[in-house]
Amino acid sequence: MRLSLFSDFSLRVLLFGAVKGAPFPLHEVADAFGVSRHHLVKVVNNLTKLGYLATKRGRGGGSSWR
Repeated sequence: MRLSLFSDFSLRVLLFGAVKGAPFPLHEVADAFGVSRHHLVKVVNNLTKLGYLATKRGRGGGSSWR
């Protein structure tokens, strides 16, 4: 099965969150997988719209499981 790059990054973000088990900043995911932070912003935004992640803006913010 072949995944689009967007789907691949979506799965990576969800797996990263599952292993981390706590809120995480986006730059940690970008550094861990060597992916552009700007592309991950689109991925996380989509996952948030779908209800898979909850996000918090500002200092101490990040993404976490719902």
